[in-house]
Amino acid sequence: MKQSIVNLIFQLKSVCLSKEENIREELGLSPAEFRGIITLVPDSEVNGSILSRKMGLSVSRGSRVIDKLIENGYLKYSRSSEDKRAITVSLTDKGISVQRRINQIFDECEKSIMKKMSSDEIEIFRNSLSKIGESLLGSGK
Repeated sequence: MKQSIVNLIFQLKSVCLSKEENIREELGLSPAEFRGIITLVPDSEVNGSILSRKMGLSVSRGSRVIDKLIENGYLKYSRSSEDKRAITVSLTDKGISVQRRINQIFDECEKSIMKKMSSDEIEIFRNSLSKIGESLLGSGK
């Protein structure tokens, strides 16, 4: 009997979350810290409230996570010249190094998937994932 698409998606999600958890444990990061590091673009600055939103956190919770990332040397900050209450943050060299390690692990995982699929299958898979994402995001659920 064929498994339902939703069941397959949940199985895939479970495996991906397990991989993410292993990466976070290896690097000693909380889920929010992990999202904060992978969200940032090296050599660019972002407003603290925007980073909080990208991490899926309220500004106050995001501020605490950002403070911890600064304290642990992953981020550096500067105050806005227009609004002294606002800060912008960017990755430090240590943060960039950790982000590269995360991306390396992601790449290794992707390569293990791709070596079992033809280039046509990979293209179909990518398109299917995009359509699934659009369907789920478009449905408001």
